[in-house]
Amino acid sequence: MAFVYSARKMGRERLAFSSPVMMARLGLGKGSRRFAAGAFLIAASAVLAVTALARPLGPPAGAEEVPVSMDVIVALDISDSMLVPDGGGRLSGNGAADRLSVAKAFIKKLVSDAPGDRFGLVLFSGDSIINCPPTLDHATYLDFLSDADVTKQDLPGTAIGDALITAATKFKKSDLPRAVVVVSDGENTYGPDPAGAAKEAASAGLKVYAVGVGTSAGGRIPEGVDFFGQPKYKRDRFGQVVVSRMREGALKAAASAGGGRYFYSRDAGAAGRLARELSPKTARKSKEKFVGAEEYGPWFALASALALMAAMVI
Repeated sequence: MAFVYSARKMGRERLAFSSPVMMARLGLGKGSRRFAAGAFLIAASAVLAVTALARPLGPPAGAEEVPVSMDVIVALDISDSMLVPDGGGRLSGNGAADRLSVAKAFIKKLVSDAPGDRFGLVLFSGDSIINCPPTLDHATYLDFLSDADVTKQDLPGTAIGDALITAATKFKKSDLPRAVVVVSDGENTYGPDPAGAAKEAASAGLKVYAVGVGTSAGGRIPEGVDFFGQPKYKRDRFGQVVVSRMREGALKAAASAGGGRYFYSRDAGAAGRLARELSPKTARKSKEKFVGAEEYGPWFALASALALMAAMVI
C-alpha cells in the first residue's frame, strides 16, 4: 500500500512539470519497469533487514562426544557485601578490586583449568536462583558469570546454607560425580546453618568446597554517592557505618562438613589446585555439547544492503 501511494504521488508531481509522453521516454512512468524494479528491491531490502534482525540460525551441527569428569555447581555470593573493595588486586582504573570482581576472576581461572568439567551457576544473597545449568559450553557459562552482579539479588542478606541446599536439590541428577563450590566472604546473616546444609549436600552425593573472598580487616559497603558526589556507605539501624569482614570460619566449617576443602582466593595457584581436585582422572563420555549452528543473520543483512544499493542505482 505504501508503494502504491508513493507511486501515485510521484506520478502526480511529475505530471505537473512534464507530459506523459516525455515521462515515458525518460522511463519515469508509473508503469515503467524501472520503477517496478526499484520498488521491488526496496521492499525486498526491508524484508531482508527484518529477517537479519531476527538472527535466524541454521540446523544444529550435531553433538560432539567429549569426555566429562564432573558436574561442578558454583554458588556465587552476590550480596551487597561483595562490593567491598578488599578483594585483592586492582581494577582496570586506579581503584581496588571489589570482592565480586575477584570472585569472578577466580571462577574464570577455575573453569579454564578444568576443561573437562561441566559447570553450573547458582547466584545467592538472601535467597538463591539457578542462573545456569551444568554445561560443557564454557563460553556461554562465562557469559552468564560476567552478567552476575548485585542487581540480580531478590532478597538482601546472605544465606549460604540456602545456596548449598539449592545446589544439592534443584539440579537434575546425573551419573557423574558432583561438587558444589561456594565463593563468598562468609558473612552468613540468616537461613540454614552452612555446616548443616553442607552435610545435607554431602548426603546427596555432592562434595562441598569453599572459596573465601575479602579480608578479616574488612571494609565499608558502598552505596553510591550523595548529592555532592561523595561516596555513601551502608549503615545499620542505629546509623553506624557497617564494616563487612570475611568470615573464614563459616566457610571452613561448611567445607569440612561437606567432605571438601577450603581455599583462599588471594593464595597463588588456589584456582589451579581446586581445578585439579575437581578433575578426576577417570572421565565418561557425553554427547551433550552441541557444536552449534551457523547464524544466517549476517548474510541476510548483506543481501538487504545489496538490494538497497541496487534500488538506488536503478
